[in-house]
Amino acid sequence: MKKRTRDLPREPFTPLGWLFYRTGVQTEYLVVLAARLLFLGMRWLAYGVRWMGRYLRGVLRRFFAAVWEDLCAPWHQMRIGFGNLFTVIREEHAFGGSPASMGAAYFLRGVRTYRGLFWRAAAYLLPVGALALFIVTVQTMLSVTFALRVEYRGEFLGFVSHESICDAAFADIMDRVQGADTHEDWYERPQYALTIVDSAALYTSGELANRIIETSDSEFCNATGVYVNEDFIGVTDESARLAEALGALQDPLRAGHENDPDWRVEFQQQVELKPGLYFTKTVIPLSRLLARLHGEEPVVLPDGTVIEGGDLLAVQAVQQVTRVVGVSLPEQVVDDQTLEWGETVVDQEAVSGLEELHEEVVYIDGSEVRRTETSERVVLVEARPRITRRGVYNPYGGTAGDAATGEFAWPVPHYRKISRWVGGPDNHRGADIVADVGTTIIATDNGIVDVAMDARGTAQWTYGRFVRIDHGNGYATLYAHCSELLVSQGDYVVKGQPIARVGSTGRSTGPHCHFEVQLNGQWLDTRDFVMPEDEEDD
Repeated sequence: MKKRTRDLPREPFTPLGWLFYRTGVQTEYLVVLAARLLFLGMRWLAYGVRWMGRYLRGVLRRFFAAVWEDLCAPWHQMRIGFGNLFTVIREEHAFGGSPASMGAAYFLRGVRTYRGLFWRAAAYLLPVGALALFIVTVQTMLSVTFALRVEYRGEFLGFVSHESICDAAFADIMDRVQGADTHEDWYERPQYALTIVDSAALYTSGELANRIIETSDSEFCNATGVYVNEDFIGVTDESARLAEALGALQDPLRAGHENDPDWRVEFQQQVELKPGLYFTKTVIPLSRLLARLHGEEPVVLPDGTVIEGGDLLAVQAVQQVTRVVGVSLPEQVVDDQTLEWGETVVDQEAVSGLEELHEEVVYIDGSEVRRTETSERVVLVEARPRITRRGVYNPYGGTAGDAATGEFAWPVPHYRKISRWVGGPDNHRGADIVADVGTTIIATDNGIVDVAMDARGTAQWTYGRFVRIDHGNGYATLYAHCSELLVSQGDYVVKGQPIARVGSTGRSTGPHCHFEVQLNGQWLDTRDFVMPEDEEDD
């Protein structure tokens, strides 16, 4: 008797499903095939790389062995030859022959026989010698000082490292001329020729300016020019008295600090004295130069600019100060999705650091006017920030943000009439804030909405439509009798955000916002946290 099997139901045939099925199977097959081919190719590539490495290693080993053998062969043969040479000489001497002639003949025969070895060794050594010669040549050329030989008006002046030195020298001369007519063309360009000199022979711009003035037909003399902030003020031949006058201005501030290396006295402006050759026509008495520097006489610069008033020789004291300061780093707060919103975990406590800093303190008339750090700070003790993980997990879904501030805002802005506070015969749990229907109710602090519902038909029907916000720090606030809810359960709200509108739903005798404050589920007196706004906010 044959055993019959029960026919199983078949899925209906659909062309689109069959197409998707065949496409998926074929795609999977092609991907697997491509992966296998790629793996096989990588194996062959790795095998080829290893084979090539072994082959090249053998070839290079044989090549360098041959090179080394060629380099050593002449010296090896020479060592054997000299040994045989001494043997021949000793034998010839024993038989009474001429050792010198036999030794020379043997030596020449050896040179002719092995001369090819010497040529092969030279073929390797000559490139090495050429490379060594090239390196020595480059180092020699780098150590050479190239300069420009300067000729002016057909007369040799000296050597400079760059044309800019000459430009600076001629600019200096135009300051020294200071409007005096020397009947000479100072804009004539010098002639240059490249040469090699000792670095000690190079001229500075000031030295070259002196050499140029020496070629002039006008009278010149040794004097000292005064520059303030690189502007030429004047020149005097009373150089010693000028230095004494400037030193006398600084001496009062130096008193008591003569041996203090961290204390210096200087002019507030950049005052520079440049001794050198100046045209006699431009030299003025020291008294007149000091009058210009003290602002008692106007100064006309070569470009026509006039400086009037203001003491260019005002003095300041500068002190170098080293001190140690404490350093604290701001707290680092890291969001953590594994912690519920409002929960915090301290991973690292803050550590105050110490840093050594160097400052330059400027004093004018005995008062500190400026303090500037002159170098990077030296860390003595590394500061560490407080690192806190802040929970941002919202158990209702969505995202959460900043933690609650801990201070509650007034829930119904611009309305401050309270019809009822906490307490009374029926143990009223909140404050009833009277307001018009539709008035906006705001979140009193950051938090997550854990209740947003119409309580009709529930045990909390007396609240009507109401919102409860969990502030994450144990506190919660409740807003009842609303006409409309603007948020849903799980929403993250920030302090001041509209959450509902005033109404009279539930057990209510008129439009108002019933506001409660809870701590860990216990009702508190709202007067301990919020009070009606002042009249000026109405």
